[in-house]
Amino acid sequence: VYLRDSHGTNTLSTMGANQTGLFIGTAPKATYRLCITEDAPTESPIEEANWLVAAEYADSCGVDVISSSLGYTTFDNTALSHTYADLNGKTTLITQAATIAARVGMLVVNSAGNDGAATWHYIGAPADADSIISAGAVTAALVRSSFSSYGPTADGRIKPDLAALGTSAAVISATGASVRSSGTSFSCPILAGMAAGFWQANPTLTVQQVISFLKRSGSQALNPDNSLGYGIPNFATAYNLANPTAPLAALQATTLAALQVYPNPSPGDDLTLDVPAELRNTALQVRFYDVRGALVAQQQVSASAAPTVALRPGPLRQGVYTCTVQSATAAPRALRFVKL
Repeated sequence: VYLRDSHGTNTLSTMGANQTGLFIGTAPKATYRLCITEDAPTESPIEEANWLVAAEYADSCGVDVISSSLGYTTFDNTALSHTYADLNGKTTLITQAATIAARVGMLVVNSAGNDGAATWHYIGAPADADSIISAGAVTAALVRSSFSSYGPTADGRIKPDLAALGTSAAVISATGASVRSSGTSFSCPILAGMAAGFWQANPTLTVQQVISFLKRSGSQALNPDNSLGYGIPNFATAYNLANPTAPLAALQATTLAALQVYPNPSPGDDLTLDVPAELRNTALQVRFYDVRGALVAQQQVSASAAPTVALRPGPLRQGVYTCTVQSATAAPRALRFVKL
């Protein structure tokens, strides 16, 4: 990828880098699908269509979070450029695509833009979408980066939504060196990685619930504005808001084996669950939720010492599902799987 342009390598590193002693991203153990939608030397509306196709591909792969460090306002053919009135969450193709991606269950995080000190001043598309996180940028002193684009949207909604480090952010270059770079292109994936970890810790939440808890945890949650939105999110605060009866401070440092279900992706409706040792010999309640958080099936599993159990949720439509497993003495645990 970096042979075409280093931007993708830089942004990916802020999430996915995992070099002990050198650089750890915000989601180092996530699985990534990389899509090139941008023709770096030019700016053309076809790139918005490319983004739409990439989002459809991501959905087909069961992707949970899209990190998108781009935005569109002005094209090489200026007759095709967007106006501020277009940034109403409904008009541009890429904004419509981002909204649809969010509504089918993907968390879309997009950079707000780097025009805060320019004549344009405002965010670009698709940062104006109403169901996504638009990421502004701050300095190490936790104040707004001078380049970070402002809101509101043309229809008056607060943008950006949240903010993260964007001035002199650490990134990995195409040569493998740790360097510094600035832009909402980097605050965006830093935020996306944090959001992915929060969702992993709270897998039964819907996309909009994830966004809501992150906003409520923000440094400007009580006074959001069109400079930094709801501010810089706090993972622990968001987690405790989502788990008021089991806050982080009260959790014991225990290591639990990860739940696994297979085949995943699944071409059929019969699944096999690997049962961790701590959940054996006890009755289990298994529930299945769709991407909107609706309960679609449930199954009682009798106590058994067996290391696996057959799950039969019944006919499921194609899509991404959350499976939760709970015993009478333990908190629910969850995993995601894809039905083909």
